[in-house]
Amino acid sequence: MKKLFIQSIGILVLSAATSCAPSYFGKTYSPTQNVDVYFDAADVKREHEVMGTTDVGQGFNSLNAVQQKVIELGKAQGADGVIMKLTEEVTGSQKSDFGNVKNGSKNNTYSGSSITTNTKIKKVLATFIKYK
Repeated sequence: MKKLFIQSIGILVLSAATSCAPSYFGKTYSPTQNVDVYFDAADVKREHEVMGTTDVGQGFNSLNAVQQKVIELGKAQGADGVIMKLTEEVTGSQKSDFGNVKNGSKNNTYSGSSITTNTKIKKVLATFIKYK
């Protein structure tokens, strides 16, 4: 029983650690020591190829932490540069309806409205590049 409990804890810790790891789709090269950071593809003046992409949004306390994670991922995948774009994704919404009734001498009138609130998360979309 104790062994099963320890294994369960180990699986939970492993899943928590990997849930923050961004997924990468693309080519991999030898790791690099420096990754140039761009925020617009037009700013990249050197000839390059797109080697892969990732998106990161959940599991981080700040956008600075996300940026650092993307840079580290780029180094590990062998990127020379990364183009980052900040986006917001709507993950849900909530609608609240409200109104009131006024009693008149001849008839009653109702006025109402609603407010929709979207739940959003910030995401960083990253495109990794390799200089030619």
